[in-house]
Amino acid sequence: MAAFGITGMNMLRPGFIFPVAGVAIASFAVLTVAGANHSIWAVQALAIIAACAIAITGELWGRWRNTPLPVGLVLSITLIGIAAPMFWDKPGPARWLSLGSLSLYLAPVFLPTFLVAWSNCVDRHGMWQRMALIAIVSASVLLALQPDASQALALLIGASIFIAKASEKSRSVILALLLMAVFTAWAFARPDPLEPIAYVEGVFSLSLGYSVFLGAAVIASAAALIVSLQLKASSEGNYLSAVAAYYAALYACSVVGLTPAPLIGYGAGPWLGFGLVVGAISLGATKRHP
Repeated sequence: MAAFGITGMNMLRPGFIFPVAGVAIASFAVLTVAGANHSIWAVQALAIIAACAIAITGELWGRWRNTPLPVGLVLSITLIGIAAPMFWDKPGPARWLSLGSLSLYLAPVFLPTFLVAWSNCVDRHGMWQRMALIAIVSASVLLALQPDASQALALLIGASIFIAKASEKSRSVILALLLMAVFTAWAFARPDPLEPIAYVEGVFSLSLGYSVFLGAAVIASAAALIVSLQLKASSEGNYLSAVAAYYAALYACSVVGLTPAPLIGYGAGPWLGFGLVVGAISLGATKRHP
């Protein structure tokens, strides 16, 4: 498929690295308070290292080759990735891909970069916009089928924020958002038997329960990440507002124990997804939305 051009945007600057370091430190603080075992620490550490490697690779590749982001490929791979766990015969929600003893949560791996690619397609006319709308409604359907209500809601909010900032809003775009809202509501109406885990979904209440200081620091780390993304959006493009809204929605859902707190709660998926989106932005996101 065709691909769009890049801007040479550098995400790996101190103003952005510091908030990322903040959530990494907060994640280990939460694991310490929870008394997590060594294997959990190892998975979290390796996920953070892998995310850094992916982001740096995207940055260096973008400088070397100036290669555009293949948005069509990103949209397609995301749909395949989200659907993959549904073909495994196992009880409970179909959100994870089993890799030996490790279960990888796939939606947060793919959806942040999906939002960047989608944002670069949806405000164009013709084939690219139709492809983007079909892709995001399809993603919403897959998330509802799993069910994964929090990821469906985060995707809807991220897309809605981008559209709200767009100069043009076609009927087909509004219809797609309405369809996503219907599927998101259906996802919330479906039973989800999973119980929250303190160092995964309950990081804010866990840290506040340990001490007000730690709780405030963990909350501040999450807020700093969202703010840093939004500040970059003001100069680089509204697709970063969509990504910021996506993460903010997930943090809000984690407060009530519905989903892992991305980057702070235990889990490799959110870190790998964050590394991918930073690498993708550095590699090939367009700066077309001041």
